[in-house]
Amino acid sequence: MRALTVKHPWAAAIAHGPKRIENRTRPIPAKHVGTTILIHAGVAEDKNALPADMIRSWPRHWGAVIAVADLADCHHDEGCCRPWGFPGTWHWQLDNVRAVPHPILGVRGQLGLWTVPDDVLAAVQRQVDLERTAAS
Repeated sequence: MRALTVKHPWAAAIAHGPKRIENRTRPIPAKHVGTTILIHAGVAEDKNALPADMIRSWPRHWGAVIAVADLADCHHDEGCCRPWGFPGTWHWQLDNVRAVPHPILGVRGQLGLWTVPDDVLAAVQRQVDLERTAAS
Protein backbone atom coordinates (compact mmCIF):
# COMPACT_ATOMS: atom_id res chain seq x y z
CA MET A 1 0.00 0.00 0.00
CA ARG A 2 1.10 3.57 -0.65
CA ALA A 3 1.01 6.64 1.58
CA LEU A 4 1.08 10.36 0.95
CA THR A 5 2.78 12.72 3.40
CA VAL A 6 0.90 15.98 3.93
CA LYS A 7 1.88 18.97 6.09
CA HIS A 8 -0.33 20.14 8.91
CA PRO A 9 -2.88 21.68 9.06
CA TRP A 10 -3.73 20.19 5.66
CA ALA A 11 -3.34 16.62 6.94
CA ALA A 12 -5.75 17.31 9.80
CA ALA A 13 -8.16 19.00 7.37
CA ILE A 14 -8.20 15.81 5.32
CA ALA A 15 -8.54 13.37 8.25
CA HIS A 16 -10.93 15.40 10.42
CA GLY A 17 -12.25 18.20 8.25
CA PRO A 18 -13.79 18.77 4.82
CA LYS A 19 -10.63 18.87 2.66
CA ARG A 20 -10.90 16.36 -0.19
CA ILE A 21 -8.40 17.89 -2.60
CA GLU A 22 -4.65 17.62 -2.15
CA ASN A 23 -2.60 20.03 -4.25
CA ARG A 24 0.45 18.62 -5.98
CA THR A 25 2.81 19.76 -8.75
CA ARG A 26 2.19 16.58 -10.76
CA PRO A 27 -0.84 14.46 -11.61
CA ILE A 28 -1.42 11.15 -9.84
CA PRO A 29 0.43 8.38 -11.70
CA ALA A 30 -2.32 6.63 -13.67
CA LYS A 31 -1.69 3.26 -12.01
CA HIS A 32 -2.62 4.75 -8.62
CA VAL A 33 -5.96 6.32 -9.59
CA GLY A 34 -8.68 4.30 -7.88
CA THR A 35 -6.38 2.86 -5.21
CA THR A 36 -6.57 3.21 -1.45
CA ILE A 37 -3.75 5.10 0.28
CA LEU A 38 -2.80 6.15 3.79
CA ILE A 39 -2.57 9.81 4.74
CA HIS A 40 0.60 10.52 6.69
CA ALA A 41 0.91 13.72 8.71
CA GLY A 42 4.41 15.03 8.26
CA VAL A 43 6.50 16.83 10.84
CA ALA A 44 6.38 20.18 9.01
CA GLU A 45 3.61 22.74 9.31
CA ASP A 46 2.34 25.31 6.82
CA LYS A 47 1.95 28.22 9.23
CA ASN A 48 0.18 30.36 6.59
CA ALA A 49 -2.38 27.72 5.69
CA LEU A 50 -5.66 28.64 7.39
CA PRO A 51 -6.94 30.98 10.07
CA ALA A 52 -6.16 29.50 13.50
CA ASP A 53 -9.82 29.50 14.60
CA MET A 54 -10.74 27.32 11.62
CA ILE A 55 -8.28 24.55 12.49
CA ARG A 56 -8.20 24.69 16.29
CA SER A 57 -10.55 21.74 16.81
CA TRP A 58 -8.81 19.33 14.42
CA PRO A 59 -6.51 16.87 16.20
CA ARG A 60 -2.90 16.91 15.09
CA HIS A 61 -0.39 14.11 15.28
CA TRP A 62 3.10 14.67 13.89
CA GLY A 63 4.93 11.96 11.95
CA ALA A 64 1.91 9.67 12.03
CA VAL A 65 -0.46 7.78 9.76
CA ILE A 66 -3.80 9.46 10.49
CA ALA A 67 -6.24 8.42 7.75
CA VAL A 68 -7.14 6.07 4.93
CA ALA A 69 -8.48 7.48 1.64
CA ASP A 70 -9.21 6.52 -1.95
CA LEU A 71 -7.36 8.34 -4.74
CA ALA A 72 -10.45 8.88 -6.85
CA ASP A 73 -9.40 11.27 -9.58
CA CYS A 74 -7.01 14.01 -10.63
CA HIS A 75 -7.46 17.23 -12.56
CA HIS A 76 -5.55 20.44 -13.20
CA ASP A 77 -6.72 23.53 -11.34
CA GLU A 78 -8.90 25.76 -13.46
CA GLY A 79 -10.16 27.95 -10.61
CA CYS A 80 -12.09 25.06 -9.08
CA CYS A 81 -12.16 23.34 -5.70
CA ARG A 82 -11.96 26.47 -3.58
CA PRO A 83 -11.02 27.02 -0.80
CA TRP A 84 -8.76 23.97 -1.01
CA GLY A 85 -7.40 24.24 -4.54
CA PHE A 86 -4.50 26.44 -5.58
CA PRO A 87 -3.89 27.84 -9.07
CA GLY A 88 -1.40 25.99 -11.22
CA THR A 89 -1.53 22.76 -9.23
CA TRP A 90 -2.92 19.31 -9.83
CA HIS A 91 -5.81 18.38 -7.58
CA TRP A 92 -5.68 14.86 -6.25
CA GLN A 93 -9.28 14.03 -5.33
CA LEU A 94 -9.68 12.02 -2.13
CA ASP A 95 -12.87 10.04 -1.48
CA ASN A 96 -14.03 7.75 1.30
CA VAL A 97 -11.67 9.35 3.83
CA ARG A 98 -11.62 7.59 7.20
CA ALA A 99 -9.58 8.82 10.15
CA VAL A 100 -7.49 6.14 11.83
CA PRO A 101 -8.95 5.84 15.38
CA HIS A 102 -5.49 5.60 16.95
CA PRO A 103 -2.87 7.27 14.73
CA ILE A 104 0.23 5.22 14.07
CA LEU A 105 2.98 7.40 15.55
CA GLY A 106 6.67 7.50 14.72
CA VAL A 107 6.28 6.90 10.99
CA ARG A 108 8.79 8.62 8.75
CA GLY A 109 7.29 10.12 5.61
CA GLN A 110 8.71 10.66 2.14
CA LEU A 111 8.06 12.81 -0.90
CA GLY A 112 5.43 11.63 -3.37
CA LEU A 113 3.58 8.34 -2.97
CA TRP A 114 5.69 5.96 -0.93
CA THR A 115 5.42 2.33 0.09
CA VAL A 116 4.19 1.76 3.64
CA PRO A 117 6.30 -0.55 5.84
CA ASP A 118 4.61 -3.87 6.61
CA ASP A 119 4.38 -3.22 10.37
CA VAL A 120 2.63 0.13 9.83
CA LEU A 121 0.20 -1.39 7.34
CA ALA A 122 -0.56 -4.23 9.80
CA ALA A 123 -1.25 -1.72 12.60
CA VAL A 124 -3.70 0.21 10.41
CA GLN A 125 -5.32 -3.02 9.20
CA ARG A 126 -5.93 -4.19 12.79
CA GLN A 127 -7.81 -0.97 13.51
CA VAL A 128 -9.86 -1.22 10.32
CA ASP A 129 -10.72 -4.86 11.11
CA LEU A 130 -11.73 -3.96 14.69
CA GLU A 131 -14.02 -1.19 13.41
CA ARG A 132 -15.68 -3.59 10.94
CA THR A 133 -16.22 -6.14 13.70
CA ALA A 134 -17.69 -3.53 16.04
CA ALA A 135 -20.03 -2.23 13.32
CA SER A 136 -21.46 -5.66 12.52
